[in-house]
Amino acid sequence: MNNDFYIALISGWSILFIFWSIVILFVFVRKPPNSRLSNNVLFRSYAIFFILLFLILVFHKFDSFL
Repeated sequence: MNNDFYIALISGWSILFIFWSIVILFVFVRKPPNSRLSNNVLFRSYAIFFILLFLILVFHKFDSFL
């Protein structure tokens, strides 16, 4: 059951990454006048995403009872 939850979490995280990237790319290409999307905000959002993904991977690695 732990493995099923982990696979579902990684699958959801992957889908979230794909849709988040599409939204960011769409806003970046269109460049609306009131957009607050800068390179700094872009870097921070992806950094937070990958830090949380890294934590998920680390917790799965050290959560094994085997």
